[in-house]
Parts: sequence; C-alpha cells; structure tokens
Amino acid sequence: MCMFFSQFAYLQAQNHFNKPPKLVVGIVIEEMRYEMLLRYWDSFGENGFKKIINQGAFCTQNHHNYLITQNGVGQASIVTGAYPSGHGIISNDWYDRLGDKIIDCADETKFNLMNGGVSMGNYTPKNIISSTIGDEIKLANNDSSKVISVSLNPVSSVISGGKLSDYAFWFDNSDGNWITGSYYTDSLPKWVKDFNKKAFQDVYIRKTWASMYSLSDNYTKSLSDDNNFELGFSNYRYTFPYDLSYLRNRSGNYKYLKFTPYGNTYTKDFAISSIIGEDLGKDDYTDFLSVSFSATNYVGELFGPRSVEIEDIFLRLDKDLEHLIGFLDAELGLENVLIYITSDRGVADVPEYLIHKKQNAGIFDGSKAVALLNSYLSILYQDGEWIKSYHSKQIYFNQSLVDEKGVDLYELQEKVANFMVQFNGVANALPGLTINTTSFRSGINQKIQNSYHQKRSGDVIVNLEPGWIEKNGRVTNSGSGYTYDTHVPLIWYGWNVKSTRIDEPTEAIDIAPTISWILNITAPNAATGKPIYKIVK
Repeated sequence: MCMFFSQFAYLQAQNHFNKPPKLVVGIVIEEMRYEMLLRYWDSFGENGFKKIINQGAFCTQNHHNYLITQNGVGQASIVTGAYPSGHGIISNDWYDRLGDKIIDCADETKFNLMNGGVSMGNYTPKNIISSTIGDEIKLANNDSSKVISVSLNPVSSVISGGKLSDYAFWFDNSDGNWITGSYYTDSLPKWVKDFNKKAFQDVYIRKTWASMYSLSDNYTKSLSDDNNFELGFSNYRYTFPYDLSYLRNRSGNYKYLKFTPYGNTYTKDFAISSIIGEDLGKDDYTDFLSVSFSATNYVGELFGPRSVEIEDIFLRLDKDLEHLIGFLDAELGLENVLIYITSDRGVADVPEYLIHKKQNAGIFDGSKAVALLNSYLSILYQDGEWIKSYHSKQIYFNQSLVDEKGVDLYELQEKVANFMVQFNGVANALPGLTINTTSFRSGINQKIQNSYHQKRSGDVIVNLEPGWIEKNGRVTNSGSGYTYDTHVPLIWYGWNVKSTRIDEPTEAIDIAPTISWILNITAPNAATGKPIYKIVK
C-alpha cells in the first residue's frame, strides 16, 4: 500500500514538472530548534511563519541524523543530501594528520585579493568532497543557471553555495560591507558595489536595540530579561536596551551588527538586491539562491535559547520573512519560486539553567581530559605526546609515536575509549576501527557513524551525556546527536507545493534530493537522502 502511494504521488507530481520553478530559494535559520516555532507561535504575525506553514508543506519530524551538529556540517548536509561521512565536512574544523595542522572547514587562511585590496583569510568550499545541489543545477544546465549564496557568516555562505556557485557573499566586520572571495572573482559585481555605497550598515549600527514589545506584558515564553544565565555583551550589559553606536565605537568595527536583529534584516536586504542584481528567476534556466540568517546563532551564543533577546530576534525575523516572501511574489510570482526553510542545527540549553532546574547538565573540558589521558598513556606505555589533537569530541593519536613504539592501534583505541567514559559528562566513546567495521542501524552509535569520515575523523569519537556541552567560552552551543540539536524545522512553500502537514520522519539530507527530483536533474553525487514526494500537489 505504501509503495503504491509513493508511486502514485511520484506519477502525479510528474505532471507538474513541465514547468519547473524559475528560482529555488533555500532559507536556513541558524540554530533554530523545531520547538521554537511552537514556543513563539502565538506571537508571530499572520504573514510570516504562520502563513508559510499554513499554506506550505510542513515536515514536523525533520532531523539531522548525525553526531556533530555544527554550522558547517549542517550547511553541507542540506545542500549535498549526504551525511558528513559522505560530504566530508565532519565538523567546523578538524586536525589534518598529514599537514599536522588544524583545518577550518571553509577558511583556506590565504590572502584574499579583492578589488586591489589585500585581507587575511579567503573562504572557499574546497573542503566539500561531494557535489551540492547548486553544483548539479549548474552542471545540468551547462552553467546557464546562476547559483548565489548570502550570509553574514562566511562559512554558511561558501558551504551552502557549493564549488560551482557564481558568488558567495558574506559580511566584512571591518567596514560592514558585503564581500566575496578571490575563489569566485577578483572584483565585486557593480550591483554589490552600488549596494555597499548605500551604507545601510551605518543606518543599522546607529540604532538602539530595544525589545519590540513591552517586556512586562509579552515575552512570556522566555526567561526574564535580567536572568543569571546570560553572558551578554561582555563588559557592557545583558538587558535591554542596547546602544549599538556604543558597541561600534568600543569595537572599532561593525562586528556587533551580526549580534542584533538588524543583521538579519541587512541579510534580507542584500538577498533581495542579489535577486535584482543577478536577474535571478528571469529566464528558462532554474537559478538557486541560498540565504542563511546567522544572527540567531550569534545572539544565541551570548544569551542562550530561552532569552528575551532570542525571542525578539525571531519575532523580527518573522517580519523579515514576510517582506522577503512578499518581494518574491511581486517580483517573480510564488508559482515560479520553490522555497524551503530549515535550520543547520538546533542548540542546547544553557547548562547552568538546566542545573538550576535540577536536570543533568554540565560543561566538558576536553583539553583537561586529554591532558589526563596523555599522562595515563605515558604511564601505560612510555613518556611521549600520545595525543596530537582534540577537536569537536574527536581524539587524534600521534601516529608516528604509535608506530615507533609498536603499539597495537586497536588496543590503544579501546583503552582510550574506556578511559574517556570515566569522565563526568561522557556517555560513551567509540574507537575508529569499531566504527569502520560495524554497521550500526539505530541509536547514537549510528549517528556517530554518520559523522565519521575515515580520512578526517579522530581515532576515538566521544559522545557526551544529554545536557552537556563542550567548553567554548559561550553560554551554550550545539554539537550533539540529541533532539534539541537535531530536530529542526523543514517547510516547503511556493511553486506547486501543496498545503499539507507531513508527520512521517524526514531528514535534512532529503532536501537536495527533493529539489533534484523536482528539477528532473541528477542528485548530488554522494546523496543518500530520499525525495519527499508528498510536498507536491
């Protein structure tokens, strides 16, 4: 019966494919837990999230099904249709054994030569191993389609765009302008230069960020504004209002614009300009635009997911989405635009808040744990630097020392895994050789396996207990395989999308294959996700 329905849905949807969407718009809201939609629902306006969900296809059980739920990993999984084991972006950074250095997932740490200027750091998508949906769209149309990505966060922009994107644009902290890298071009397009000349960043940075509504009567779904579980703007304040001019003068640059709702609005403004400037959706070849809203991530790092600041960010983002969707309708007609809205990952609650609520939680200090681990191995075998690196729950051995001393690798991995589970906050640890030789079909071990790439991952992968986060200097972060980090929204809207609620499990890796199916093109080459047939009329 299920197979018959899937075939029927497939054949029925095929009738619409003679007129594919002219533009696909991927909207990624960083660090948005699914439950945030429910928590803020009554406070949203009628033409933002509510309209999109009520008129679109709403996948209520959408997850990232892997362990290391971080920004670069989530962005790559969305556009490749693959787990980290397939696309290779295993974490935001990792240790490179051959080069004996830390690799940032998108930063080549070379000079960026743009418009005759020189700046440090050049972000590129070169570390993605597989193709992306943008790449496949370009290949299918012999480069006639355009692929553009926009985000305050350079990692989000370059990863979501893919290797063949025409441009990836991101925010320049120094002057608040939009920039790209020499991977894409040696000069900014004229429309970008014209946009930057308008200096919207100066308009926004002169604002005072006050709450949209009365703090005493609204924001009842959040903690009080003066709660003790926030970091806030260091040495300034952590309660409304926030004088952004003061922060601008203190920092000497525009970086704090990213930590306000105006950062999202600025992103929306630029996304609209990119549609106009690049004539997206104006010919017979489907274009792709990725827009990642990053202020939710930046603010969450300082205030946590239950803060008034985060609620205010989402209420204002609701209006930004209303404006963006309205523009797309007026400019291209929603019948010509396929839109998806999702998130790169969720986020953990602030551990101190959970402890206050008598929940299991804490902060795991990986560097201290590894220092003790190295001392243990030096006693067990011989003095030496047995551990080369620890990054994102991954322990990398000093392979040269292991070979020199003739230590059995599997034995060493087992001993290290058994040692690590003795620390408070560690739920379990898996040796790399076990991950390589065992097929896990469910549970946290399957998520660990989906995150594991033999060439890039550590020798031992550590999984923390629910509620625990790694020490990072912020109030909280993401990076686990638990529901609060994996369960994210997925909404389809526009084109021939029907109004429906889909309660069957879906995954973030289903997004790219769904778009490939709709466009009748090859799916990204490492994709394992499945098309979601039920979204189409």
